[in-house]
Order: sequence, then C-alpha cells, then structure tokens
Amino acid sequence: MPGAAGPLLEQIRSTAVAAATEKVTVARTEADAIRTGARDRAQRERASAVAEHERDAATASSRTRAETAARVGHDTLAARAAALDRIFVAADHRFGSLASHPGLRDLLVATLNDGLTYLPDGAATVACAGAIADTVRAALAATKREDVTVRLDETVPIGVMIEAGDRSVKVDGTFARRMARERSRLSTVLAHRLVENPK
Repeated sequence: MPGAAGPLLEQIRSTAVAAATEKVTVARTEADAIRTGARDRAQRERASAVAEHERDAATASSRTRAETAARVGHDTLAARAAALDRIFVAADHRFGSLASHPGLRDLLVATLNDGLTYLPDGAATVACAGAIADTVRAALAATKREDVTVRLDETVPIGVMIEAGDRSVKVDGTFARRMARERSRLSTVLAHRLVENPK
C-alpha cells in the first residue's frame, strides 16, 4: 500500500514540525524570560550599586561637613580664647596707671569697707605699694577705722592686702585678684562683644 504511506508520512512530518515548532517557541520563550530576568537582575544590581555608592558619598559628605564644622568651631573658640587672653593681659598692664586715677580713692574705700568685715575686731594692717599709700590713707580715714595702719610693700600689686593684727586672716583686695574673680563673667561679656563686632 505504497499509496497510503504518503499521507501518513505527511502527517508524521507535520506532527514532527508542529512539535519542533512548539519546542522552539517554548525554548525562545524561556530564553526570552531568562534574558529578561537577567536584564532585570542586572538593572536591579546596578541600581543597588548606584544607590549604595550615593549613600556612601552622602555619608562621606555629611561626615566631611561635620568635621569641617567642628574644626571651624574649635578654631573659632581658640581664636576667641586667645583674644580674651590678650584683653586680660592688656588690662593687667594698665593696672599701674590706676595709681593716679581720680576714682581710686572711692574704689579703695569700698574695698577696705568690704575687706575689713572679714577680719576679727581689733587692730589690722593694710599693705600697699608706695605709689598709692597716700590714697590708701585717705580711703582709711573715710572708713573711720583708727586701729588700722598702713604698711608699705612694693610686692603688692595695685590695690591692698588687708591683714588682721594677729595675722589670723588676710584679705586680698588687689585689683589683680578682683579681675581673677570676675574673669568668668567678664569673659562672657567680652565674648558676646567679640561676636557682635569681631574686628
């Protein structure tokens, strides 16, 4: 039945071609899916790498800004401290000129009145440099403390050292001591002025 073989072979061939075509189509679909998946995965990995790089760059930039701000702040504080030191050194050098200041007597009266309250009753001594001895005597006269004597001592900076007669108590009434006591408050005031007018 050679004539019947023709349609059968054609059917087998058609079936084989259809099956092959289907397999090729499936293979192409799978290949396309693999390519698409690989492309999507590569894009995600690339996007992730870019995002990580940007995060690292932002972190580094933020750290650099913080370090710069800290350094500038430190340098500013150091410069301000140095300026304050220069101001106080200049003030120390100007104390000597206060010996002839017209307001010295009144300031010494206040210093003596305050300092003598810390001493026990009885005799006391006020030591001062010779340059202000007359002013100290005038200030003592205003305090009406006749039991207090003046002793010259050139080692005492501008101002007075007040000592009980029995030497049990000594009060530092020098301007250097007053400046040291007021330094914290004055530093705050001066620092504000430096910020307002840095030149």
